[in-house]
Amino acid sequence: MSNIPKTSKAMVLEEYGQPDVLREIEIPEIKEGDILVKVQLAGICGTDVHQQIGDLSIKPPTPMIQGHETLGKIVEMKGITTDVAGTPVKEGDRILWAHQFCGKCYACKILHQPFACYSSKGYGFAPPVALRGGFSEYELVTAGTDFVRVPDTVTDEEALGVGCAFRTVINGFDKLMAHGGVPTGGTVVIQGVGPIGLYSTVMAAQTGAAKIITVDSVESRLEFSKKWGATQTINMKEITDAHERAEYVRSVTGGIGADVVIEGTGVPAAFNEGIDYLAKFGTYLIMGQTSRRSVEIIPNDIMNKQLVVLGSGSADIRHFVKALKFIEAFREKYPFGELISKKYALEEANEAMSSMLHGTDLKAALDMRNR
Repeated sequence: MSNIPKTSKAMVLEEYGQPDVLREIEIPEIKEGDILVKVQLAGICGTDVHQQIGDLSIKPPTPMIQGHETLGKIVEMKGITTDVAGTPVKEGDRILWAHQFCGKCYACKILHQPFACYSSKGYGFAPPVALRGGFSEYELVTAGTDFVRVPDTVTDEEALGVGCAFRTVINGFDKLMAHGGVPTGGTVVIQGVGPIGLYSTVMAAQTGAAKIITVDSVESRLEFSKKWGATQTINMKEITDAHERAEYVRSVTGGIGADVVIEGTGVPAAFNEGIDYLAKFGTYLIMGQTSRRSVEIIPNDIMNKQLVVLGSGSADIRHFVKALKFIEAFREKYPFGELISKKYALEEANEAMSSMLHGTDLKAALDMRNR
């Protein structure tokens, strides 16, 4: 297309612990199998915040363009006619895409779990010259990357969360269901009412759970979680002691505790509290821990309760497709689009990340649709 500029404005992380800097990045040549997108929305998630301050367990060399949760509109592509599901695509269509996996390693070929790829090329972690980050006006989706077309019935705001939190939760719930799932009439406790917690709430609400209890320190988030299926809430500012919070869970479950606990806080200290919430033979699904910070645990608690502890991070294109189908099916029932609490200009990326760091925004997004 002749109207594509030669450069793209992008916010670049040049040094860990420092603010991102606005730079002009040359748009690379579009090669066979590539897709150039005009970024519509780029979500800010906890990973981006931890990445900027240097607290993320994955720490590639700087500089880089951040942003791995991106909704883009196709402006040019070469040799591409359909998405991963065989749906025809054309210029102007909106797409979401996974990290790029090699398809050849043990995780890809033997385990059939591409998200665990030993040689993955992540979006939001690459040098600026690659233009593979969402904090930019344009982004290059390189050949070999799985992508999915966003249905016309799904809004930009509804779709954006699929690019990170919802696909992560879908992957986690697939694992949870493979280990017994949520028992009919059971209790689910969800630690943290951020995007991971909210998508976990709505997924739990579509199971046979009788009680879904969300735990957070922000009352407005707890109230919002009720729109996503929470039946009860625990405000950490009202019940300040972790053991007392666990006692409350036992008090509303006949002294038994929770059948499933889902962690979405990113706070290592939440682990022991989650273990305390659980009933015997319960399952703990951990999806929010991105740092390498440690916490002291008592392994005997896990053994005596006969617990299953599951870790789940990231996802692949299967989970994007499932998440979009879920939104299509339940978008009239749950306020998926309201997850984005505030939109910022590209140049305001540092302000957006600060708001996420301090919990001011439930979900911030960079909006490039009118540039």
